[in-house]
Amino acid sequence: MTTTLEPLLDTVEGAQWLQGRGWAYQLLIDFLESPPGLAQIAPWQRQAGLREELALTAGGRRLQDYLASITPDRLLAACRTETEEYGRLFVGRNAVFPCVRESAYRTEDARGARRCLRQIREAYEDCGIVFNKLQSETDDHLTIELEFMAVAGEHMALTAGLPECRLTWLDTQVDFLERHLLQWTPQFAKELAASARTPLYREIGGILGEFIPYDLLMLKLLRIELTK
Repeated sequence: MTTTLEPLLDTVEGAQWLQGRGWAYQLLIDFLESPPGLAQIAPWQRQAGLREELALTAGGRRLQDYLASITPDRLLAACRTETEEYGRLFVGRNAVFPCVRESAYRTEDARGARRCLRQIREAYEDCGIVFNKLQSETDDHLTIELEFMAVAGEHMALTAGLPECRLTWLDTQVDFLERHLLQWTPQFAKELAASARTPLYREIGGILGEFIPYDLLMLKLLRIELTK
């Protein structure tokens, strides 16, 4: 984290974070949403070496090293291995993580689950954000919550010339991170990193566990700067 007295966005770290945070959320969404076949891993492999933002987390640096180590003759085999690992981790009744949902991690009964879902839906509705759910995901599924952050971040970027709107979108993200994602993803990320048998999913767990609290911290620093 930056500790200088320079304005946040004038530092290399701050600029990398703001430019790459949407990319980081998309990386997590892509690899947690569906099996990582060749059409997914190959483009990410090409991008990872060029993205300095990955170096902001230890998991990101390790992921860069892993993807860079996959030679063309080993790419198909690596894709098969990671696809099989996705299935072991997330697919079917016997999966290690059959339910990657906030309500499953934070509530113990049906009433609590309904209340959790209602709060999340209200957050989406208040922002007018509607999702195209590819696999009938629930509103509290991890990938939908990550997508909400990515979309809210895009809105914040688009309102850079409108200070009040920009702060509104910034506060929306801080609130959602504090009230939702940070209430359960640290536990899931730790479990994923410990349970994964392949480098890709071990580091996805590491990135998730590091990036969510880091993003919150940087958003709060940005807010301080914008309200001086």
